[in-house]
Amino acid sequence: MRGDLVPAFTLAEVLITLGIIGIVAAMTLPTLIAKYQKNVTAVKVKKFYSVFNQAFKLAQLEFGEFKYWQFQDSSDLYYKYLKKYVKVLDVQTNVQISGSFTDGVVMTLADGSQAVCSKNINGSLYGDKLGCVYLAKPLIRENEFWDYSGSKGPRYIFWFWMNENKGQLEPPYLDRDDEFLHYRCSYQNLPGNGYFTCSTLLYKNGWEFKDDYPW
Repeated sequence: MRGDLVPAFTLAEVLITLGIIGIVAAMTLPTLIAKYQKNVTAVKVKKFYSVFNQAFKLAQLEFGEFKYWQFQDSSDLYYKYLKKYVKVLDVQTNVQISGSFTDGVVMTLADGSQAVCSKNINGSLYGDKLGCVYLAKPLIRENEFWDYSGSKGPRYIFWFWMNENKGQLEPPYLDRDDEFLHYRCSYQNLPGNGYFTCSTLLYKNGWEFKDDYPW
C-alpha cells in the first residue's frame, strides 16, 4: 500500500547534500586548524616560560643571584647552571648561529620543540645580555637559525631576555605600546631582530593569541 512506502532521497539530492557539506567543511576547516595550532603553540610557549624561569630560580638558590654567575659560553651556562634543572632529549653547545646569536646552547625538549640560549644576544647590540628563544617548531640546521622571510617568526619563534635584577626571563620591550609591538612582530623582513615582540604580545594578552596577532 502507498501508506507503507518510506520516503527516500534521490541520488541527485544526496550528491547535492554532500557537495554542500564539503563546501562548508572546506570553508571552516582552515579556521579550526589555525585555532587549534594557536592554542597548542600558546600552551607550549607558556610552559617553556614557566619551566625555564623555574630552572633559573632553582639554579640561583644553589649558585646565587644570576647577575653574579660566571660563564664564558653556552657550554658553561648549560653544564654548570641549567643541566640539573632542565630535562632535554638532546643538547648542542657553542653552536655558531647566524643572525642574532654568536654562540648558543640548543636544547631539544621532550615534545620536540627547541630552546636556544646565548650569552651574547644579537652580537654587539646587546653585549653579554643573556637571551633565550623558544622554537615551537625546530628550525635549527647546519648553522642556519631561521628564515627571516615568510611567516615562520610569528608562528614559531618567541624571544625572552634575562632581567638580571629579577633573575628571570621576560619578553622584550614590555614597556612599549601595542602599536610598536604589533609592528615589530608582523614585520616579515626586519633584519637582525625581527619578531622580538611576538612573545611580548602573547605574554601581555594572557598567553592567548588574539585575532589581530599576525599568525
